[in-house]
Amino acid sequence: MNTRQLGFGALAGLAAAMGLGRFVYTPILPLMQEQTGMSPSSTAVVATFNYLGYFLGALALAIWPRSARSPMLLRVSLVALVASEVAMVLAVNVPLWSAVRLIAGLASAVVFVYCAGAVAGTAAAFCGVGVGIAVSGLLVVGLGEVVGWQALWWVSAVATALFGLFAWRLPPGGRGTVGRPDGASPPRPGLAGWALGISYFLEGLGYIVLGTFLVAAVAVGGERWEGPAAWVIVGLAAAVSPLIWARLRRYRSAETLLVIALLLQVVSAVLPALVRGPAAAAVSAVLFGGTFIGAVMLSMEAGARIGIPRSAAVLTAGYGIGQIVGPLVVAPMLGDGYDAAFLTAGGVLVAAAVLAAVARWASPEPVRTA
Repeated sequence: MNTRQLGFGALAGLAAAMGLGRFVYTPILPLMQEQTGMSPSSTAVVATFNYLGYFLGALALAIWPRSARSPMLLRVSLVALVASEVAMVLAVNVPLWSAVRLIAGLASAVVFVYCAGAVAGTAAAFCGVGVGIAVSGLLVVGLGEVVGWQALWWVSAVATALFGLFAWRLPPGGRGTVGRPDGASPPRPGLAGWALGISYFLEGLGYIVLGTFLVAAVAVGGERWEGPAAWVIVGLAAAVSPLIWARLRRYRSAETLLVIALLLQVVSAVLPALVRGPAAAAVSAVLFGGTFIGAVMLSMEAGARIGIPRSAAVLTAGYGIGQIVGPLVVAPMLGDGYDAAFLTAGGVLVAAAVLAAVARWASPEPVRTA
C-alpha cells in the first residue's frame, strides 16, 4: 500500500471502530428509550459495559503488544463489531445489551490500536473518528423519523461493514515504541507525571458523560431531529480537529494546548445545562467534537515528553477507568433530566484542566514551543 492508501484504510478503520461501532449508541439512544421504555439509568449501565470492554481490550493489548499488530485479530474484531450491532436487535434486555456492548468495546479497542499503529504520527487518520460519528448522526437524522431503533442498528451494521472493508487489508505498523519528541532519555516524571495522569483520568470521566448523553439531553424539549443533528455537528468538528490541533502544536506546547482544550470542553459540558435551544446545542457540539480527540493526542505527547513509564499504556488505562466510572457516577442524577450530570461533568473537567496546568508548571524541563 502507498501512503495515501494506508491513511485512508486507517481512517476507515477508525470510523468503523469508534464513530460507528463504539459511539453509534449515542444518537440511537433517545429512540431506544422512547420505544422500549428503558430508563436512562439502565441505558447508562449498558454504556458502562461498552467502556469496560474498551478498557479491557486496551489493557490486553498493553500486556500482549504483539496482538496489536495481528491482521487476523483486526479482521476478527471488525466482524465482531458488525455482529455486535446486529445482536442489539435480538431482544430488549439490559443484560444482553450489556454483554453485546462489552464485546463491541473489546473489538473497537483492537481496531483503534491497530489502525493508530499502522499510521503512527499521522493526525489525518484520526479524522476517521469524526467521520464515523458524523455518519452515525446522519443515519439517525435521515431515518429516525421513518424507522424504529432496530432498523437503525441494522443500517449501522451495514455502514460499519462498508468502512471495515477498506481497513480489511491494512498492514500493521512498526514495532517502534513511543519516545520523547526530542529523542532524549526521559526524566523521572514526578509531580508532572502524577498530575497529567490524574488529569487524563478525569478527562475520561468527564468527556464520556457528554459522549453518552449529549444527544438525549438535546432532544429533551426539542424537535426529535435536534439531538441527532447535534451529533452530526460533533462528528464534523471531530473530523477536522486533529488537523487543527496538529497545526497549533507548531506554535504552543502540548501541555499548554491541553489546558486550552480542557477548558473549552468545560464550556461544552455546562452550556446545555444552562442554556436551552438549538444554538446552544450546536455550540456545545462544536466544542465537544473539537476537543475530545485533541485531548487524547496532546495528553499522549505530553506523557511521553514528561517521562511517564509506558506512558501510552498507563494513560490509556486511567482514561479507560474514567470512562467506566463516568456513567455510573451520573446515573443516579438522570431521573430529573441531564442538567446535574452535565454540570458534574463540567466540574470534573475543570479539575482536569487545573491538573493539566500543574503538569505544565511542574514539567521536568522548560516547555518549548515549536
